[in-house]
Amino acid sequence: MTLGFCVEQRVHVITPTTPEYKMSKSMRFKAPVIDDVQSSNVDAVLQEPLLDLFGYTMRSVAVTLAREASFHTDDFETSRSAGCDGFTLAMRQVFPGKRRDAWVGVFERGEQRLEVLGHLE
Repeated sequence: MTLGFCVEQRVHVITPTTPEYKMSKSMRFKAPVIDDVQSSNVDAVLQEPLLDLFGYTMRSVAVTLAREASFHTDDFETSRSAGCDGFTLAMRQVFPGKRRDAWVGVFERGEQRLEVLGHLE
């Protein structure tokens, strides 16, 4: 028994030399860049916090193996104070498995819709 694990237990250790560590560490420190925005019934005042939320979420999802994810903005602590509660956010990776980490996100709340294209650099 080593480190409290018996021989039958398999443990995958992530160290600074494993690809998983390098990927998650490098993605975590990349800056989100908004490439394009299509807005329908979303004013500029509301659009700004939604774009910030998209950038935060894109950076958070990019460190995982997920190619698409969906969220409800009420689950984010700052959404109510920013006035962007009640939206759903559907995200998907544009070029899965490619070097460029581009993501599309769609915020929807009733008749309001905001489509965002962004990447990490």
